[in-house]
This record gives sequence, structure tokens and C-alpha cells, in this order.
Amino acid sequence: MSTWPNYSPKDIPELSKSLRREWHKDYLVMFSSVWGGFSTHPELWGFPVDDHMAHRADGVFEAFKCQDGRVYCLNEHLERLGRSAASIGLELPKELDHVLDILKEAWRLGGKQDFQGRICVSRGPGSFSVNPYDAKGPEFYLVTLRLKKRPPESFSKGVTAISSPYLAKKDFAGVKSVDYLLNALVKKNAIEQGAEFGITFDSEGYLAEGPTENVAIVTKDGELLAPSWSRILKGVTLSRVLDRAQDLVASGLLRFAGNRDVHRDELWDLMAEAFLTATTYDVLPLTLWDGKEVGDGLPGPVTRELMGIIEEEAKGDNPYTTSLA
Repeated sequence: MSTWPNYSPKDIPELSKSLRREWHKDYLVMFSSVWGGFSTHPELWGFPVDDHMAHRADGVFEAFKCQDGRVYCLNEHLERLGRSAASIGLELPKELDHVLDILKEAWRLGGKQDFQGRICVSRGPGSFSVNPYDAKGPEFYLVTLRLKKRPPESFSKGVTAISSPYLAKKDFAGVKSVDYLLNALVKKNAIEQGAEFGITFDSEGYLAEGPTENVAIVTKDGELLAPSWSRILKGVTLSRVLDRAQDLVASGLLRFAGNRDVHRDELWDLMAEAFLTATTYDVLPLTLWDGKEVGDGLPGPVTRELMGIIEEEAKGDNPYTTSLA
């Protein structure tokens, strides 16, 4: 006779109390197309274990942030979600037609706090096979998490990174898939080596990206270089950085800003500045890489300019922010 309980629906109210965890304090709201609604009780969040996103990583996602009731680059994130889904033949669920209404209600239910949002589109539930045609249709999941700010010294002094022993993704580099095993191992290795971030190179030795970040460098002769889009996930924030950097080209602070591959063997001969870009922190100076100072070991002038430009844009009333009010 088993000593473990066999739960039934009547046990859920009492069981949910025992599932509450300390880290749930930063979880705000979930919307699930499976339920057809919202929950502000993180101990109840979940999705079917037979969803192909759970057992085959068959799904795509996007992450974005909301500050002062405005979502930065929402349309750009949704467009990339659509491209990722199309590239793997994944149908988009009907909830995406109402995504702004869903976000507005999630923001309200979460106390109108600043949040990081995450949308996942899955192949859907139906069998535990690898066959995607066993899935009975796509599902839509949204979670909002309290937006955490990095400590100020990350921006005033910069952060550390190492070159990862893992090679960058290749065949699915441009797809924001939920399969982040490689990304997790890159991060794990970096932390174990005493750095905060890991940066990958591809099989040809060209600079690629971090596990959740894009990377770019500023050369000693004033060129801002980001890897070719064919080698990496096309970052929404990095795209905005390259667009806004054209103003710095016009002002003479830069000679060029755009995509151009940089090989590992030439990196240190070229590099005067380096920075990371990501949804949650915009532009982050990288000042120590593989134990060596980048430039003079402090955020450089181009990086500082771009930090200010993107921070202002992300919070402002402009075509790249969407109001939830």
C-alpha cells in the first residue's frame, strides 16, 4: 500500500496552501488559455504536463517589460513571436488577437506595478509523443513578474563575462524557442567561473551572443559592431540600439553602426568598448571579459550615450511604448 496521497479535485483548496513558496512574492499574474482566465495565486500556476511545450520544448516565447504603465517595444516583440512561430510551423492562438486587453487586465490585477511579461505559445496538449500533429491546438500563456532593477554599480562600473566553452546555436539561432538548455548551461558555466555572463562564439569562431543577451563592441576606430542577424537571435533592444546609434554616427561620435561579424582572433585588437543588451536592463556595460579589462575598465563614451538614449526611450511616450492605462 502506497504511503503517498492520491489527490482529487476536492483536495485542491487545502493543497494549494502547502504549495506556496517564498519566491512567489515576485510573481504577479498568470493568464492561461487552458483556463480561459487569470490567476493571482502563483501556487495554482501551471500548464498541462502533456503540452508539447512541457515534454518536447515545442513552443516559442517572448519577454518584455512594462514601466509606469507603458510596455517597451511590444509590437516588435509580438512580430518576432510571430516569426518564431511561423519558422517552426506553429499556429498562433486566438488570444493573440486580444493580447493588449489581456495585458491591461494583468497590469490591473497585479496592482499596476512595473513588471516583466512573458508570453509563451505552445504546440498544445495531446499525447506524450514527439509528433506535433498529436497536439490538439496551440495554447497561450502569459505571466507577469515584478520588474527587478539591477544595482546602480552595474551601470556605473560595468559587469563581467567569460567566453563560453559552448558553441552558439546554429540551425535555430533566429527562433526564440522555449528550449533554453544550451542557454542555461552557458549561464551555469559563467557563474561557476566567477563571472556573471557567458558569451558564445559559433563554430567558425565568430562572436555570437549570451544566453539571454545580445553583445556588441565599439572598435578603437569608432565602429559599433553587432554580429550578423544570421548568426544570432535578432534582439529587439539591440535593434533599437543600432537604429538610435545612427544619431551618434551623424554627430561624429561613431563612424559606423551596424551588423558586421567579428572573429575571436581579432576581438581584442579591435575592441575599445563592449556592452550587452536585453529587455530587462536595456544597455549594460561589459568592462571585464575573460579576466581582462575592456578599454580602460570603465563604461566607454558610446556605451554611456546609448544607455541614456535607450533608457529614456523605454520610459517615454513615443511610438516604441504602448500604454496600458
